[in-house]
Amino acid sequence: MQRVKDNFPILCILFVGVFLRFFNLGTIPGETFDEVFYPLYGLNYISGEKFFSVHPPLGNYLMSFGIYLYYLLPWTETLSSTSFELSNLNPVSYRWLGALAGSALIWVSYNLSLLLFNQKKFAILVALFFCLDGSFLVDSRFGLINIYMSFFGFLSLLLFITFLKKENVSVLGLCLTAIVFGLAFSIKWNGLGFFGASLCSLFILFLLSKVKPVDNIKNGLLISESLLSKKVHVVSILLLLPFITYAVIWIPELIFSEQYSLIDRHINISSYHSENINQKAHPYSSSWYEWPFMTKPIGYYFLSREMMTASGAQVTIFNSVHLFPNLALYLCSLFAVFIMSLEWMNSFFKTLVTRTYESEFAISSFILVGFYINFIPWAFVSRSTFLYHYQPSSGFAFMALGLLLYKIGLKQGAQYRTLYCLVLFLIVAASIYWLPLQLGLDIDSESFYNRMWSKSWI
Repeated sequence: MQRVKDNFPILCILFVGVFLRFFNLGTIPGETFDEVFYPLYGLNYISGEKFFSVHPPLGNYLMSFGIYLYYLLPWTETLSSTSFELSNLNPVSYRWLGALAGSALIWVSYNLSLLLFNQKKFAILVALFFCLDGSFLVDSRFGLINIYMSFFGFLSLLLFITFLKKENVSVLGLCLTAIVFGLAFSIKWNGLGFFGASLCSLFILFLLSKVKPVDNIKNGLLISESLLSKKVHVVSILLLLPFITYAVIWIPELIFSEQYSLIDRHINISSYHSENINQKAHPYSSSWYEWPFMTKPIGYYFLSREMMTASGAQVTIFNSVHLFPNLALYLCSLFAVFIMSLEWMNSFFKTLVTRTYESEFAISSFILVGFYINFIPWAFVSRSTFLYHYQPSSGFAFMALGLLLYKIGLKQGAQYRTLYCLVLFLIVAASIYWLPLQLGLDIDSESFYNRMWSKSWI
């Protein structure tokens, strides 16, 4: 009971996160937005029908796995009874695994934050932000693959920090970390951002090992002597094993496709992404610098119907789902990244001059590297990009906000307590306010348009 009491806050957050992700999971009809692709590809593996996908195959494998397992349940019909038609599938069959991954991501974010900075209040804040973010929530509730990339990406970082925390180098832990890195970019190539963040962070920690810490960094990020002595082996495994994993992931797809080699498939995928940059822009596309300000949410589903009230009046009811991030959370976390960046530059110059560093400098370096390496490369992408591409960066921004709020909470004074409570109130209130547009709840037309603060949101 004491253990439950100690972990009560995170258990409550997990309960809310799981409930939101599984609530009425099959209510919205199937084939919504990009569900016309990924669940179909997963079904094609089962039926044997050939297809071409513009992403690595792991996301499609997971779709196939989810559909297959669902139709093994005793209360479901057989998969053959669906005639292997996507329209005949229960939408829950290709959504439940994503909802599970989205729920697990909250737990991963909590443990990653706790390992990164050994303060429960900080970790609780980060888990709360992952739980309430509308972007992660909506993509967890549909048959899409972005949530799998984020899950494997942050899980790989959790394993990476766990490996760094070990006093002795664990070859098994290092190999497992490298494998999960490979899984992240076996969903989508932009999963390489997590891999790049780990390598950059490791490089920074190697440099910091040459200077002296000025405070106790026992619970912070630190390169151990055993790791320093085996740094060549560690880097070699980190550089090679993720790509070996990536190649192995392709084997079932190559066997299935038969006529295409691994090189052929990558030429085809690269050509698709590079040769479609001049096509007409997607109506929901947005530029990378617009994402943190949520200027263009993505409409996934919309249905309108007329309804008679008890008084006899006729009202229009909307049933809508938008990839609608938490606006307060996005803006506050972007501000936190800005503040952390300024503090990091100040600490960096101090480190150069004094040849010493504070433990928070290493933690901030990890968070900022993760944010910028997943965000800035999108500035050089010419094809249509979308708000969901910001999800990996937003996770690091949530960590920055969690750390900023944690430090504010330590300060004495009513103004700091007020600021702390105000930010949390705005984030929770924004989550509740826009929840109908994230879960696809019935809402009258007036309430719908009241929530659309900008014409670009519609």
